[in-house]
Amino acid sequence: MKISDFEWTLRGVTSRETGAYIPFSRALIKDILIWRQYYRKEIQQETAFQGPSRKVIVHPKPVENIYLLWGAMRHANLTSLTPTEAAELHFYFRDQTFVHDNDGHPPGLNRDCTNISKSHVAKVFEEVFGYSLQVDPRTATTPFICKSEFNGKHDGYIVYENCEPQEGWVYQKMIMSETNDGTVLDLRCPTVFGEVPLIYLKERPIKQRFKNLNSRCRLSETENHLNKKERSLISQFCQKMRLDWGGLDILRDAINGKIYIVDVNKTDMGPPLALPVEDKLRSTKILGLALRRAVDFHFPPTVSTIGDED
Repeated sequence: MKISDFEWTLRGVTSRETGAYIPFSRALIKDILIWRQYYRKEIQQETAFQGPSRKVIVHPKPVENIYLLWGAMRHANLTSLTPTEAAELHFYFRDQTFVHDNDGHPPGLNRDCTNISKSHVAKVFEEVFGYSLQVDPRTATTPFICKSEFNGKHDGYIVYENCEPQEGWVYQKMIMSETNDGTVLDLRCPTVFGEVPLIYLKERPIKQRFKNLNSRCRLSETENHLNKKERSLISQFCQKMRLDWGGLDILRDAINGKIYIVDVNKTDMGPPLALPVEDKLRSTKILGLALRRAVDFHFPPTVSTIGDED
């Protein structure tokens, strides 16, 4: 992470790419200390994949160690190079909701995933799953949700009266994902070419359902929360989104039992801060092995790479 990636004020910092704002607070300092503990242990771990390394150029800049991909690449034994060096793989890692200048670049992971706006996510979700997340705010049954089109805003709120739609905002069904403990449950699903290798169970107080502040996070196996048909539909969804690597926010409605993909992220930070450190370390290994399997399948190594024992 570079200082220049953020706009700094006396009150907090703002990401220049996404506009996400983080105020200075004791909680932020605590989060930094938690992350440092994870980072120190992560770099001491032996990589999960013990075969030959493969060289990757990440566009437009190398992956910083605050991102989940950093740990996964490390365990996949994927070595990040600068754009001026020779590499056999390319990875497009951009925070922007809309990407307009990937055409003409070499094939690579997420090159063609150029639109992760909330309305596009909802459109593809309905096409694949056969039921809708979006609503018309003028006629929808209330309450419903209003949130920004753009990635990383965390600015959603509940609407209790019908209204005229506003440009730059989307309107979605109110998904009842409450637990018996007085929290809302978010199934955070990292995806690797449509596979969900694990799930982060993220909980936060009901009154903070739209905040990116988890009161508890647990690591769980995918099969415990998504059935075979749901996993197949998620894979189809990722394929239509052209999402090779990313993270899905999935909510299961307690009333109808259905799942809803409410957000897509190509540049997840992580592992989640609220996750115990040993589970953080375990999850990056799982994701690293899944990433390496997928990369070797979709982008087979050359003969020279197979013989490279770097």
